[in-house]
Amino acid sequence: MVHVSLKAEALFSIGPWVVTNSMVGALLASLLLLTFGVLVGRRASVVPGRAQTLLELPFEFVFGMVREQGGRYWREILPFIATIFIFILLANWMGILPGVGTVGLIEHEGGEQVLVPFIRPAAADLNFTLGLALVAFIVFAYFGIRAHGGGGYAKEVLLPQPRALAVLMGPIELVSHLSRVISLSMRLFGNVFAGEVLVTVLLAIGPVFVFAVLILELLFGAVQALVFAILAMTYVVLATTSHAAGDDSAPDAH
Repeated sequence: MVHVSLKAEALFSIGPWVVTNSMVGALLASLLLLTFGVLVGRRASVVPGRAQTLLELPFEFVFGMVREQGGRYWREILPFIATIFIFILLANWMGILPGVGTVGLIEHEGGEQVLVPFIRPAAADLNFTLGLALVAFIVFAYFGIRAHGGGGYAKEVLLPQPRALAVLMGPIELVSHLSRVISLSMRLFGNVFAGEVLVTVLLAIGPVFVFAVLILELLFGAVQALVFAILAMTYVVLATTSHAAGDDSAPDAH
């Protein structure tokens, strides 16, 4: 039967640590990313061939985006934005690999047999997306403190312009900063999980939709990885930009 679980299913336990199918998906995505990096690093040449040119396209796109929109710290945030984009992209595209979501254990639930897959796309688990969102939050808070100093960044958050409304706007700005963790994690999780539900339903209807499923997986994965990377970059830019009118005191980082 068609079975889509909101939470990741447990596969086995190692002491108090419960291993879920989404954790297996995240581990495989990490291994793919490491393998991809090692192979590209060893075989890269100054004059790229067709294969290398194809592999470099996502990096060229992210490089251009960060260079144009990443503000004065773009060189320093580029490795983070590129890594997070490729990692989420691979984690999302895990769903098109043979056996992912379709091979697993048959369990009984509510008097019916359901399939618990061994591997599940990591981004369909809220724990995974929340972890990524926390990492992004730490990164843009770090660059905010680096750009303005600890006290200066706290003032930017708690005492935004205009100062006359700081008592009212300060708490709102603080909640806005903290809510970015929820926004980043829930947006990625919600869209990937919805895509997983749609793919499961289409596959249950009939094999005629297999090609449509592959296209949807590729599209959903690329769009959501790009959205997360763009939002993370935007938050870094906002954190390093002073709200004070005409404030050009912050030094450039080259």
